[in-house]
Amino acid sequence: MIRYASRFVLIACLAIPCVAGAQAPWRQVYKDSDVTVVFDTATIALQSPGTWTTVTSWDYARPRILENKKQYTRLVERAHVRCSPVRVKRVRSTVYVGNNVLVRDEGEVDPRDQAHMVWDRPKPGTAGKNAFESICGILTKRSRSSAVAPVKPSQATEKSAVKPAPSTAPAKKKTTDT
Repeated sequence: MIRYASRFVLIACLAIPCVAGAQAPWRQVYKDSDVTVVFDTATIALQSPGTWTTVTSWDYARPRILENKKQYTRLVERAHVRCSPVRVKRVRSTVYVGNNVLVRDEGEVDPRDQAHMVWDRPKPGTAGKNAFESICGILTKRSRSSAVAPVKPSQATEKSAVKPAPSTAPAKKKTTDT
């Protein structure tokens, strides 16, 4: 009995720090009386230097109405984000009503068209401005930590497996003048 209890305590001591250190992929980045914005940290992708692809979910307290008069309470959005200053290109929007019932999926904007889209500047004092500033804080923190991160063992073996080609010039002997 004591043996089983000690095993349980040992496993619990090892597992709890791992679980506590793990970060949920969806992080709340903004909340007010009208909207809660959560950010999917697991799907962050670096598009180009200084530009990230992000996914956010905007949960509204009161239903919103589309131009076709349909209501929705959740907007899930994929956007390209630049952080200094904050700029956004919204490339996909999907809206849902209660219980995640799909209302409308706009589909992804064609990458050729994305190049011609204007970088939107979130309006000061809005939920969008506050949410994207918070997202940019997470992105810049993440980019700084990954810039100084140590090389992973798999990367080290890949680098050592690719060796530069030997030079074609013959080596010269070192001579000493006496």
